[in-house]
Amino acid sequence: MLTYPSIESLLPRAENRYVLAMLTARRARQLTSGARPTVDSGTPNNVSLASEEIAAGTVVYRYGKWDVVVPEHPLIIAAREAAEREARAKEEEERLEEQSRLMRQADRYSDEDVFSQAGITAEDASLIAERLIAQLEAEERKAAAEEETEKSAEESEAETAEETELIEE
Repeated sequence: MLTYPSIESLLPRAENRYVLAMLTARRARQLTSGARPTVDSGTPNNVSLASEEIAAGTVVYRYGKWDVVVPEHPLIIAAREAAEREARAKEEEERLEEQSRLMRQADRYSDEDVFSQAGITAEDASLIAERLIAQLEAEERKAAAEEETEKSAEESEAETAEETELIEE
């Protein structure tokens, strides 16, 4: 229970008890987050400190929606920025380590090693690649020829249909 300052002495500074409780709670949360106290007090309790600030008139309730910004303690700001810098440095270090790991892995598996592991020589791999390319080109030519045949068949059907119409007329 709040004894100093009393709730009755704080009520004139807010519309009702609910608003007073909300104002006190919000200010106590700000103090917990690192906001600087506006009054000198020896109390370790943030709710009591917020109540004392309201009683002193340094924290005021305003009707309506106000986005109040209370400056945080410089040590808290510095600690947060240091943590962010440390996190960025760690991410950069991890990224560089991943890149170097990939480079080492790529160096470990050069082309000659891959071919020898598969049991073929580089010349055999080159012949296989040439045959594969030749087969793909042949399939493309065959598909183009079939497409051309279909197109010419459609054109001849259209010509036949036109001739039939002319004859019927």
